[in-house]
Order: sequence, then structure tokens, then C-alpha cells
Amino acid sequence: MDVISTRRDQLLHAITVRGEIDLATAGDLLLRLLMLVGPATGPIALDLSQVTFIDCAGLRTLIALYQHAHTAGGSVHVAAASLPVARLFELVRLHADPDFVLAPPDLAAALDGRPGAWPMAAV
Repeated sequence: MDVISTRRDQLLHAITVRGEIDLATAGDLLLRLLMLVGPATGPIALDLSQVTFIDCAGLRTLIALYQHAHTAGGSVHVAAASLPVARLFELVRLHADPDFVLAPPDLAAALDGRPGAWPMAAV
């Protein structure tokens, strides 16, 4: 699992996560994300388009980051998601939460390549 942070400007943190997010990697991912975002007073954009697998431990990690940011007055938004991430978000109804995702995905549209879906990687 890789975590890459790029600050696009003084007000936005863009973070890309690659690989699998599961029970074996979730704890390390949370520590790395918390170190990268610090007090998280601004918006954080997560690019999850290169995540090849995510389970409930990975989901708990993302929710913990979300709660950390909101406690500090910041925000976390998923800017892009792979198909495994989009499927999990749809199963837990997180895909329709405008506070967490930038654009609710239309999974059927994503599978067909139609507009209106999240930007997705072919994972």
C-alpha cells in the first residue's frame, strides 16, 4: 500500500492511496494519513482510484480520518474511487453522503462508462 500526499495550494491537501486497504494495512494507513494531514483544518481530497481492494477495516480507517478532520474543523472528500471502493460505498450507503463524497456515483453508469459516475480506474 502506498500513500502519496500532494499539496495543490495552501488550502487543499490531495492524497492518493494505492493498493489494498484491509485488516493487515488499515492501521498503518490511518497512522500515515493522520501524520500527513496534521491538524486537518482545511479540505482533504482523497483519490482512491488506485485502491484494488477495500474491506470494513479500510472503511473504518476512512471514517476515522473523516472524524479526525471534522473535529479539527477540516473536511475529507473522496474525489475519485476505484470500482471496489465504489461498490463498498454503495453497499453501506456512503455513496450518497455529500459531506464525504464529491459526487455520488452511479455504479451502473460507471460500469457502462456513461457520464455521471465517479472517475474510476479499471481495477
